[in-house]
Amino acid sequence: MGKIIAYCGFDETSEEIWDLAIHAAKITGREIPNFLLIPTSAMDSFNPGTLNTFSKLGCNVDKLLLTMPYVTGDYIAERIRWADIISVPGGNLKYLMEIWTKTGALKYIREAYDSGKLLMGTSTGAMCWFEEGFDNCAIFDRRVFVGACGLKPYCICPHYESEEWKSFDAAVKTRTIPSIAIEDGAALCLIDGNNYIYKAKGGETCWYFDPEKGNEKIDLSYNGDILSDL
Repeated sequence: MGKIIAYCGFDETSEEIWDLAIHAAKITGREIPNFLLIPTSAMDSFNPGTLNTFSKLGCNVDKLLLTMPYVTGDYIAERIRWADIISVPGGNLKYLMEIWTKTGALKYIREAYDSGKLLMGTSTGAMCWFEEGFDNCAIFDRRVFVGACGLKPYCICPHYESEEWKSFDAAVKTRTIPSIAIEDGAALCLIDGNNYIYKAKGGETCWYFDPEKGNEKIDLSYNGDILSDL
């Protein structure tokens, strides 16, 4: 069924991100997981702190910079197949999809999901695994719907409780697929059919919008079984 952790707003300078990283490493079931950072969404710039976090947890760590001239299809396949955890940071979803499609990485990402690897990420890195994302990658920072990897049939909105992303309430009415809005400090965990919300502080949540019920908003903290059949 696949493993995805989609999150946003975890404090990178506190125990919040450490706790989530520990949780992610345990999900792999590996004593020494291989962690791969793919920062395409950030135009291949990256925060070494993410690699440092997983390294300190005892993971083997590496990065895959898809815009580099030395990167070949065979190299992409080898690195993605090596990984137990694949992580993507925030950035630009449209750019990420263009590069993943152009380089052929998208094929190996889908293969990784089907083989049971854990895919995780924040903000754009939370959206990229799903059917669509609601990202601020248009001119003048405008938020638009962007097609993504399609591993799960949902449209994802990150940072939902922040004022800048509240336009999702109106925009979601145009969607015909179910949507999920993720609050900062919440992680949507879809782990082999076991679906739950991992919370940094305890009060955060994710919201499900049901298109068959006029996009009625449902708190997934108490209704995670809604996602159990997908």
